[in-house]
Amino acid sequence: MKEHGISWGVIEKKAQNRDEWKELVLALCAPGHNKDYVARSSLVEKDDLIQVLLKEIQKLGSKVERLEKECVLKSDLSEYKRKRLLLPDNPTTSTIAFSAYLSHLDTGPGIGKLREIVFDKIETNLGNGYDTYSGTFRAPKDGVYAFTWTIFVFGGGSTANGEVWTELVINGQIHGSLHADTETTSDDDSSTGFVIKVLNKDDVVFIRTSNHVPQGNLYSKNMRWTFSGWLIE
Repeated sequence: MKEHGISWGVIEKKAQNRDEWKELVLALCAPGHNKDYVARSSLVEKDDLIQVLLKEIQKLGSKVERLEKECVLKSDLSEYKRKRLLLPDNPTTSTIAFSAYLSHLDTGPGIGKLREIVFDKIETNLGNGYDTYSGTFRAPKDGVYAFTWTIFVFGGGSTANGEVWTELVINGQIHGSLHADTETTSDDDSSTGFVIKVLNKDDVVFIRTSNHVPQGNLYSKNMRWTFSGWLIE
């Protein structure tokens, strides 16, 4: 291509590397900046130089757009692999959770008041915080914990209703209570409690009967007494 008697070959020979391109641009934008070079480049038309620069800018723009798309695709692929493999965001965080239930039947008077309930059958004990011999959960680490427990009673005879009060105790202090009462001799009743509490490492949590003597039968068969807890964060 040739305009005003100037060929592209002449323009390309004028600037074979980036430094020469820079010098050309400076000469074009500020003629007084490099008079010697302007004199040497008097054959180069401004229109030709602008076309060359625009062509290079388009090439760079296309390259940047392609690289941006590649980055997005790589980022999406990494996120997909993470979700597919179910990788945790913080793989060093250990899970703490337990769930246990009472495996036997008992009478209210047989248990008595202010007696710790030993949930003797473990379903889950991640972190080994729960002790089936004492019925106590000891926090393995500081954090926010959730606890839930369920009680179940039924009438124990012609003159006894099923009734029981229980408490969630943390370090000797009551932080939750439940009451279940059949109100008749031939009925059953249940109740569930839920507590969220900030604990320090080695804080102790358990369930006990209250200062009221339980009545009737404490039933844990088809309907179970359960005690569960887990670390929220």
